[in-house]
Amino acid sequence: MSFELLNPAGLEKPVGYAHVAKINSGNLVYVAGQAPFDANGAIVGKGDFVAQFRQVMRNLKLAVEGSGGRPNQFAVLTMYITDLQAYLANKKSLGAAYTEVFGKYFPAITLVEVKSLYNPDCMVEISGVAVID
Repeated sequence: MSFELLNPAGLEKPVGYAHVAKINSGNLVYVAGQAPFDANGAIVGKGDFVAQFRQVMRNLKLAVEGSGGRPNQFAVLTMYITDLQAYLANKKSLGAAYTEVFGKYFPAITLVEVKSLYNPDCMVEISGVAVID
């Protein structure tokens, strides 16, 4: 594989992410922040955190496949959310939406709560780096 996901000794046991993505070879693909928009630019799931997260997962899949890759070639994901409590309250549903695209694959992931995103109706946006071999 063109990269390794590592969890070095001495760091807390990760749940749903890896601590390190070590790139060994391949082509880096930077995927811009994907928001909950459909192909026509309409927001999917206005006011529904889970529906928006599911759409973002689909958009990440389309983006990486459009570059010739697969979801399990993401080495890094950065998640920006506007409501940490909604995230925590819906972990099971969000996990289901995540596994629909990624299965039990967990790259290095950072989760950041932000005051707002560029579109006030967006509650989640996720960017990533994939390594395509």
